[in-house]
Amino acid sequence: MDEWRIFLYPFGFLSSIAFGTRFIIQWLQSERAGMSLSTSAFWRISLLGNALLIVHSFVQIQYHICLIQVGNAVIAWRNLDLIQRRAPPLSTRLTVTLWLSALLLTTLAFACQSWLLADGGGWFRIPRAPWQHSTTSPLPLFWHLLGAIAYLIFSSRFFVQWWLAERSYTSLFTPSFWWLSLIGGLTSIAYFARIGDSVNLIGPLLGLAPYARNLILLQHKPCVVRKL
Repeated sequence: MDEWRIFLYPFGFLSSIAFGTRFIIQWLQSERAGMSLSTSAFWRISLLGNALLIVHSFVQIQYHICLIQVGNAVIAWRNLDLIQRRAPPLSTRLTVTLWLSALLLTTLAFACQSWLLADGGGWFRIPRAPWQHSTTSPLPLFWHLLGAIAYLIFSSRFFVQWWLAERSYTSLFTPSFWWLSLIGGLTSIAYFARIGDSVNLIGPLLGLAPYARNLILLQHKPCVVRKL
């Protein structure tokens, strides 16, 4: 029933490449400056990756991933709004309203998909690549718990970053962002490798070195924002 979803699975690699690339570019820019930077290039590539993964997770029926990516897309847009200097940034209240509206629209979109499509499969399914066998043994509860905790930690970094950005009214990366990235990345790698989800595995793998290096840079100079 879901052969077409399996066929479209490789589309998700585009988002993983975008997510990995943003951290590599941010890392190179930070190395040149000798400090950890929050740049407009990082957030623009983030928006691209968010959009690609939103489409992928919607097609593959992964509501939780799609919901988080929609929220992250609003956060990326908000950071760009804080970085730009052409006009006063929007208020925090308006940003929160936009964020909640986006989450509501995403929920309605999944509800419509589940209702209209015979193979809707509800709100969650483990995606399968064309090169994977259709029969897989069920995972022990431990791996499901690890996956939930890993994705929660890995995703919370942007919500923590957003909260701190709203408090300071500027876009910045603090040590908390990089620690959450490193811990969440390592646990996510273990989970996605276990279930064979190569799309979601690439991003954390590409980001490990930039996460660690930014923590080292922050030990020498505090976080700053720069438009590049």
